[in-house]
Amino acid sequence: MSQKTVFIAGASTGIGHASAKMLLENGFKVYATARRTHLMKDLEEMGAIVMHCDVTKDEDVQKVVDTIIKNDGKIDVLFANAGYCLLGPVELHSIEDVKHQFDVNVIGNARAFNVLPHMRKARSGRIIITSSVAGHVSMPGAAWYPATKFAQQGVADGLRMEVKEFGINVSLIEPGYIDTDIDNASFPYLEKCENHPDAADYADQMKTFREKWGKGIDNGASPDTIAKAVVHAASDKHPKRRYRPNMDAIAAVFMKDWLGDGFIDKILPGQMIK
Repeated sequence: MSQKTVFIAGASTGIGHASAKMLLENGFKVYATARRTHLMKDLEEMGAIVMHCDVTKDEDVQKVVDTIIKNDGKIDVLFANAGYCLLGPVELHSIEDVKHQFDVNVIGNARAFNVLPHMRKARSGRIIITSSVAGHVSMPGAAWYPATKFAQQGVADGLRMEVKEFGINVSLIEPGYIDTDIDNASFPYLEKCENHPDAADYADQMKTFREKWGKGIDNGASPDTIAKAVVHAASDKHPKRRYRPNMDAIAAVFMKDWLGDGFIDKILPGQMIK
């Protein structure tokens, strides 16, 4: 059998980086892409093909797709992993920042779906999307981020039904807290909110959120935990529709489904902003 080819969008750190390593170790040919290619030297040494790709730019994503097809004639797996968290109260964000959050987390996936014509032609393929438990349970202090994850859920569920007849599987990865450097990419947006002219009424919420969200990230699961789910979704004969690799994700969805919005409204503020 020919070697399986993977396009990873967002492989410079965290989940994407760990998944690239594990996929390489499992015999996949990996195209590891991100804006910060200097952070992927170790992947290159392991055999990955490293390419610059900003998922907000049509031409960057198309260049990666074209390169893989030119080199390999096929794309077996797309792992759409690029994303960040827009932290801070809904009211305090600029429209420009909200648009950018959706451009990276949602529209970036749409650009990567340029792999679909090649997968349809091959009558096979895997699309794996890094979503979040936040795609089921929103949170105070960062509501625009869950908004993008809710959107990912809707797109993935519809897409999965559309492409099933072409032999293409679609899986969502729905982690809870993960110990990555996502806080480094996300805290600057919270700082913008803290300096907003109308920040005073939210000051206590933002202070508490900074402390609790930061602790959640520091105590989160290892990226390798999520990478194992990605490898399963990429290689198993019958991949799952959804993977929730850590317990906080499983617990949050259970509470939402069985205890309802009223319960979530009571407990989440105490866990995030109070």
